[in-house]
Amino acid sequence: MPPAPSEGSSCKDALPPHDLATLARLVEAARRGDKDWQSAPLPKLSARALTLLESFLAQPQQVSLSSISTLADDHGVNPSTLTRLCKALGFDGFKTFQALFREDLADSSFYSSRAQRLIGDTKQSTLSSAMAADQAIYQAEHDNVTACVEALDDATLDAACVQLISARRVHIVGLRASFAAAHYLAYYLDYLRDDVHLIASTAGVDVERVLDLDERDCVVAIAFRPESRSTLDYARAAAHQGTPIIGLTNHPRGEIPGLSSLTLVAAAAGPFFFNPMSSLFLLIEMLLSRLATRQGQDAIKRIRRREALIARLGVE
Repeated sequence: MPPAPSEGSSCKDALPPHDLATLARLVEAARRGDKDWQSAPLPKLSARALTLLESFLAQPQQVSLSSISTLADDHGVNPSTLTRLCKALGFDGFKTFQALFREDLADSSFYSSRAQRLIGDTKQSTLSSAMAADQAIYQAEHDNVTACVEALDDATLDAACVQLISARRVHIVGLRASFAAAHYLAYYLDYLRDDVHLIASTAGVDVERVLDLDERDCVVAIAFRPESRSTLDYARAAAHQGTPIIGLTNHPRGEIPGLSSLTLVAAAAGPFFFNPMSSLFLLIEMLLSRLATRQGQDAIKRIRRREALIARLGVE
């Protein structure tokens, strides 16, 4: 797997892409007609090559499991065409290109792998081993919260607050495992400002709602690794409309940060087999608190109006 480009890398070090999210951003840049990619000239890719790459990105499992001959046959090209495409992207050949897709396939099953490591051999499970696992999870979450706070950039947090205050409308999208955090943020942000919309999938993905957005609005996209494709689709569409995006993620090299003008990273390491969420909710609480502080008395008035309505209606 090729390493990620680091600061100060030469132009040639911008290639090959280090993961599928980066490859997707490269393809989007090429489609837009950009001349540069991460301070380097974009590789020359034909319209047919871009269509092939878009097809591969839409079906990563096919690419990860197919031989070069099978993949070429499926897409009506010669294997040599795929080899040239891989080399144009900076890869040694098809195998190193395919490694990106295999890593993505491994991500889709990492929950079960992590569960196996945490639970271990159930036949030998004891109360003491269960308590040890509990302690390990607690310690990991403690470390995640500490790491999140220590890495938090105050200017970025403040800029995110300014964006949320000044935006005409705010759309919040975080599907699948991130939906709880998206709902939490949308519910309490609605106390502080008008036109807050939670993008839910109960009647579809609601991706059509992005058509109303432009540079005057804001999208908060919440996605933990592996990033939900539905959330990515919404963020991509919003970015295409020119809408500023605030990304909340545990994966600073994922696609959401690449689409975002501002990114807040919630550390999520540890033995728990799903994504640990403590630092994510802490980030949301800090964001809301900073927002209310900036609004001052206006925030208090808005919250009191909501409380009065709740009291009047007897909502519990």
